[in-house]
Amino acid sequence: MTSAWKKPIYGIFIVVLILEFAVGYYLTSIYGFMSGDASSRVANAFYVLYSREPSLANIGFVWNPLPSFMEMIVLVFYPLFPALASEGLAAVIVSSLFAALTAALIVKAGMNFGLNRWLSLVIALLYAFNPYIFYYGANGLTEVIFIYFINLAVIQILIWMRNDGSRSLVIAAIALSFAFWTRYETVFFGVALAIAVLIWILQNKQDSAKERLQQVEGTWTVLLTPVVFSGLLWMFLNYTIMGDGLYFLTSAYGNLGQAELLMNDEKFTSLVNNPIPTLIFVSERLWYFSIPLVIIFVIRIFERRLLRWDFLLLLIMAFSIPFMQVILLLKGGTAAWIRYYMYAFPIVVIWIPYEISQMKFRKIGSTLLIMGLLVSTLVMGVMMNNPKIASDEYEAFRHNKLFIEQEAGTAATKYINENLSDQMILTDSFSSFRIIMGSKHPKNYVITSDHDFKDSLEKPTEHKIDYILLPNPQAVLSLDAVNQKYPNLYDQGAEWATLYKEFNGYWKLYKVNH
Repeated sequence: MTSAWKKPIYGIFIVVLILEFAVGYYLTSIYGFMSGDASSRVANAFYVLYSREPSLANIGFVWNPLPSFMEMIVLVFYPLFPALASEGLAAVIVSSLFAALTAALIVKAGMNFGLNRWLSLVIALLYAFNPYIFYYGANGLTEVIFIYFINLAVIQILIWMRNDGSRSLVIAAIALSFAFWTRYETVFFGVALAIAVLIWILQNKQDSAKERLQQVEGTWTVLLTPVVFSGLLWMFLNYTIMGDGLYFLTSAYGNLGQAELLMNDEKFTSLVNNPIPTLIFVSERLWYFSIPLVIIFVIRIFERRLLRWDFLLLLIMAFSIPFMQVILLLKGGTAAWIRYYMYAFPIVVIWIPYEISQMKFRKIGSTLLIMGLLVSTLVMGVMMNNPKIASDEYEAFRHNKLFIEQEAGTAATKYINENLSDQMILTDSFSSFRIIMGSKHPKNYVITSDHDFKDSLEKPTEHKIDYILLPNPQAVLSLDAVNQKYPNLYDQGAEWATLYKEFNGYWKLYKVNH
């Protein structure tokens, strides 16, 4: 890296990091809202260090563990800064870091493909400060971590296509394995990357067919071995600890378990086994993230470069993860949140420096792509304010149901801290993770990862359980282990337990009658 490029790369990293964390801090610590998925990843790390039975296995075997591993490092400082857990700031720190890394990666991609510094910076800034992308850098979710690793893989594959060097393949392979340890969408993206490499090698007519096949074999071995090993290792750990190699897939707490709740929603049941409506449904969501890709399509038509192998590779990679949603929708296995379709956008953006390097009319093409990124900023910003399309993002900035639910949890945390700090409370950490992390005495909670949780849940009167905390069994909270075991407890109570306290209609605390 030349000294002329160091300032813009380091500069954009620092600016994005500071601004992302500032907004994330405001959302979580001042405004008081954080995504449940982001908080639960922090909780998984928290249980490893600060639960009744600290253990690395407490990190869980449903969600990919890398985000929680990184948050665990931050949580070492929890005794000094409790808000790292109670307000989820550990996740905000990690997501802000990867948002900044991605912006810096885009600038570096411009350097690799001969763009000037200012154009590279403009592309990176328009990406980083796109309101939708920026929000995901500040909210502590795993999407931005995943984006960094898949973008790193894409840029390294592009460098490999140009230089045919093993170093780029090795970096892409490592990035792909880290992507798997972050999100399961890596399976489809990894297949797309393998297909892209296959096409690129086979289209090279300079080598014989035998030589090309040998090159495919060697390239796939380098590229895919780490990620395949990662997948097998994850299945092995699921088998040895949870007794089921596919526990991450079959668990009631996982995506498929939660997706069963969608079968009561006509919008999703109408798509099951119906390819055409499903493709329309996905296309309607994917277009919000596809404006730069459409512009590349138009430029290539104008420059007569459309029927090139590299454009096919871009399409395969950009649409690989949305295609996963098509498969899952057909099987009734996804809630189809709009964020699941966002990955086409960052993949295209990291491709843009390469695309510009191939253009015949660079100034015109660069200008059109900059305009496309500006239009994307407007379109995606408007989309975030449409509750029918982006319900999660819409509710994050308004005092809606999810905000009220979190307030109820905060009230429960405060009450237990002030009045029951020496009592043993049984609760399913699947639901009550925020309350546990906000506790001044987290070791007083008997939670899902504890060895005696099942026995205590089965016979609470025979164990040293003083109280049972359970959520209102609505939607996904019906999967809470206490609600599953005692489906009438929340509404009707039980002979062996007395209602002690209710919190805003979302949580109930029962005193166990010994």
